[in-house]
Amino acid sequence: MEKLHNAHYFSLSSQGNIYTITILRLANNTNKLLVASLRREIIYFEYLQSPKGILMPSTKEVSFTYLPKGAEIISMDAFNKSETANDFVIGITIIKNSTDLHALETFLNIYSGWEESKDFNMEIISQNCVNNIELKYIPYQLTHTYLTTWLGDNLIKEIVFLLSGSDCKIHMYQENKLNHTYKEMEIAEHFPEFLKPPTIVMWMDPHYYNNYTRRVTAFGCECGYIRLCCINTKTSTILFNFSTNFNNTISSICIYPNEEKLNEPNFFKDDYKMGSKAKQDPVFHLIVTNTLLPPVCFRDILKYGLRRYDSLPRLDLTSVLTCTEIADINFDGCNQILIGTSNHELISYEWDSEEWYVSDIRTFASPIFGIKYHDITGDGVKELIVLTMKGVIILQHDTVSVNEILSQKFKMLSIPDIKPLSIEN
Repeated sequence: MEKLHNAHYFSLSSQGNIYTITILRLANNTNKLLVASLRREIIYFEYLQSPKGILMPSTKEVSFTYLPKGAEIISMDAFNKSETANDFVIGITIIKNSTDLHALETFLNIYSGWEESKDFNMEIISQNCVNNIELKYIPYQLTHTYLTTWLGDNLIKEIVFLLSGSDCKIHMYQENKLNHTYKEMEIAEHFPEFLKPPTIVMWMDPHYYNNYTRRVTAFGCECGYIRLCCINTKTSTILFNFSTNFNNTISSICIYPNEEKLNEPNFFKDDYKMGSKAKQDPVFHLIVTNTLLPPVCFRDILKYGLRRYDSLPRLDLTSVLTCTEIADINFDGCNQILIGTSNHELISYEWDSEEWYVSDIRTFASPIFGIKYHDITGDGVKELIVLTMKGVIILQHDTVSVNEILSQKFKMLSIPDIKPLSIEN
């Protein structure tokens, strides 16, 4: 991580948590950042281009309606319903402070704003609260996924919110198309894998594959219990169900593919083209990070479930492991596992064909709560975004190093082989 330079830093008035950072993916393929702190402060961050063509960081506090004074933000999530326009939905869970612990009030606020143009206006969304849903439980992770419905071979999919609660349940909130409001719906019919978790679900991660006919889901609980399920979405039946227990709180769960599927550019030489492959299931791995024990990587979970696994080295037995991100930060074509800790450390793990080892450590000024790896500058190269207790750091790759790597890869893939010439008499 020595070639990642500090590009920008902005502070927060109070700390956030592992649920209070989210990425906004716009229709023009640019990314914006939304970060919340406990004391109602929500920061919208983006890079803007100056008249001279220079990228300038822009930090702005956004005032969302229906966030009463004294309320604390617990979690936040956002998604774009459209692929061609900016039809964003933002969910924010809050808790009202009270001296009476039995009279705590919790809410899920849902904001939405549709724009015809590709210009994005956060102010419009923040002032349009379509729902102020009172909850009967304390909210935890708020995330979203597709709700799939099959009519024969025809697929209908829409994005829904999933919210874990102190009542040891997962709650689903679906949009009513007639009045554009969200309402809690029964989850058992569509997501049977979420039924009856033993304790509070701290983190969940569903993934679809095979043209949305299959879904693999993992979640981890406060007690250390984790469950891994594969679902046939056409029949809503569980194909397999594995579980185990780590006996201490799970802080994050992350399912990621063994390799990313990218379209091959036209300038590839024929020798480097992959050709057509027989249809087969993808290879998924599962990273389980718990607060005290070493992180665990379960490999090829569709084939082996939770039977094949490796432990990652635990450097400091006194720190708490808080968050996880999967990223190829050194451009070698292989993913690294990035884990943040309460000991101010960002640890990078790599696989050497036999075991995971610590490849790099970067130290920050305060505990780490969140890690994201996205292109937020719009230059085509992803940045590492680190949420700490005191603020947010944007780490940018060294441009000279990136240009050298790209140049080497282009030469290897695009320059034709020069065959020796022969002169025939």
